[in-house]
Amino acid sequence: MTVCILVSAIFTRDRIPLLKKPSSDLDEFNFKNLFLDIKGALSNKNYQNLLLGLLFLAVLIGTHETLSIYMATFFWELSPIQIGYLVLNNIIGYGVGFAITAKLHDKFDKPLVIFVSVFVLTIFWSLPILLGLLGAAPQNSSTELVIFLISIYAIASASGSILNISVMSALADITDEHELKTGKRQEGIFYAARAFFSKASNGMGQVVAGLCLDIINFPRNAIPGEIPRETIIELGYIDGPFAMIWGFIALIFYKRYKINKAYHDEIKAELIKKI
Repeated sequence: MTVCILVSAIFTRDRIPLLKKPSSDLDEFNFKNLFLDIKGALSNKNYQNLLLGLLFLAVLIGTHETLSIYMATFFWELSPIQIGYLVLNNIIGYGVGFAITAKLHDKFDKPLVIFVSVFVLTIFWSLPILLGLLGAAPQNSSTELVIFLISIYAIASASGSILNISVMSALADITDEHELKTGKRQEGIFYAARAFFSKASNGMGQVVAGLCLDIINFPRNAIPGEIPRETIIELGYIDGPFAMIWGFIALIFYKRYKINKAYHDEIKAELIKKI
């Protein structure tokens, strides 16, 4: 992580002269002004919807991530070596997402890209479990199952990559909107507040997943093959339909994000007039 930060800093140094110079009449730093800036950022409707969408999406993500080892070991009955192969879905998915996001932004409005990526992420992250519950997935422990999981989860990973890049790009658009309305350009506040909100909400899904494991009385130190079939099915319902609910709730808020290309072009034109 340290190396990535240093490389990023070094290779973006040439952008520094192009950054907008801070206003000479900025208020001095104090905690009162800091909280006023945060309050101003949180009052932006588009920003509110991104944060609320993140809150519910965090439950979806936390639930899946917390239960992933349980699902692989007990629901799918994969061996440790087979579980290791599942990392390929992230490598493939993140790579594809990184490669196509800019092209998607050129062709489609950002709100649409965000909405569709959340929808696809929600569906495809739970799809293998739903098919497994219906008896439509490949046989447990089989090579076909591993390929099946990698293929579907790669689509989910690509959607997650596209979503993350799109939301970070949307924060820059929100910063422009905020500057037009208030005269203050505060990228730091918007990105820092989202990072804090992300950290704070990230554990929610883990807590929810843990509570669900307690509710179904999932045994501690469980051994594959010795857990009642009913408990395994209940585990599948948690990581499948239950997790999807949080993604669909997140969609409601992401749908309310409204800064499209036309509106952002208007914002930029107005900002240029003020220079």
